[in-house]
Amino acid sequence: MVRSYKDAELLERAEYTKGFEGFPTSYWILAVRSDEDVMSFDDKFYIFKGTYFVMIMSGTTNKGNKGTAVLCSNQWTYDCYAPTNGKTVRHHRGLMRALRQVKGIPYSRDYSKDGKTNPTTEIKTDIIHTNFHACTYDMTTTVKKKHIAGWSEGCLVVNDIPKYNYFLDTVKNQKSLSLCLIEEF
Repeated sequence: MVRSYKDAELLERAEYTKGFEGFPTSYWILAVRSDEDVMSFDDKFYIFKGTYFVMIMSGTTNKGNKGTAVLCSNQWTYDCYAPTNGKTVRHHRGLMRALRQVKGIPYSRDYSKDGKTNPTTEIKTDIIHTNFHACTYDMTTTVKKKHIAGWSEGCLVVNDIPKYNYFLDTVKNQKSLSLCLIEEF
């Protein structure tokens, strides 16, 4: 599990991350990928509004048990997600409220099925529907899943459903959200 960080540590790391053009004034996601590299929800999503810390959620930035896309770390991508409404911005797999990828995010492919994240292909930047979503379709559960299983095929996946619902309610009227994905430090 990713260790706890002070806001200032995270903001300083984000400021010196590739692609930094300034902190968004609206809500944005700072994802920290664990260096443990296991098939569990051991990463953290820090939510900021500008430079103000709002909340933290556990989840994963890693692939599940299929060989698939892995978002590149130590990288900013601005305005890459939009809240879904089921009409103009389609839900994840048509079933769940999510943040839908609306702009290319750098990624590489990992076709291995060894339970580790080891991308082996060239880096590309495309819209490949690596959404930000929950690890279940049961939006009322308070049980935190521990293992990724088939819930991530390149997506960012949250396993704390009450916090996930609160976050989506908070950003539902925001046009887009930015992502800064870094490695644990």
